[in-house]
Amino acid sequence: MISIIFLILASICNSVMDVCSFHYSTSIFSKLNPKFWDSTISWKNKYVDWDGGDKRRRKWIFGLFNYPVQLTDSFHLFKTLMIIFICISISVFDCDLLSIISSKEIRTITIIGIYGTSWNVIFSAFYNYIFVIKKSSKQ
Repeated sequence: MISIIFLILASICNSVMDVCSFHYSTSIFSKLNPKFWDSTISWKNKYVDWDGGDKRRRKWIFGLFNYPVQLTDSFHLFKTLMIIFICISISVFDCDLLSIISSKEIRTITIIGIYGTSWNVIFSAFYNYIFVIKKSSKQ
């Protein structure tokens, strides 16, 4: 059961990534700092002196290594979290929960069905409804 919770968290992170990339202006994130949340401009955060040209220099920490892109904008932060949650989901998965199903093939199909359905239902709910600003009916 813990495994599916982490898969659901990964799905929510994926919906944040897509909403910020494709529907930022009509999402709840549009009320937050666009330099971090709006994917059309936030990707520039990993560069020093962004000027619109090809002179892109990565930000450095103490001159030793590149600033972690995972901390520069919402898309990369939530992509990193999504990958972490998927890895945790896999690592804590317990196949014994479905040991009542004797056929390995049917058990595998059942797991794929449960996890795939969970991912799609949660992603769709957050992408299409929860992260969307409700439009006023008085227009």
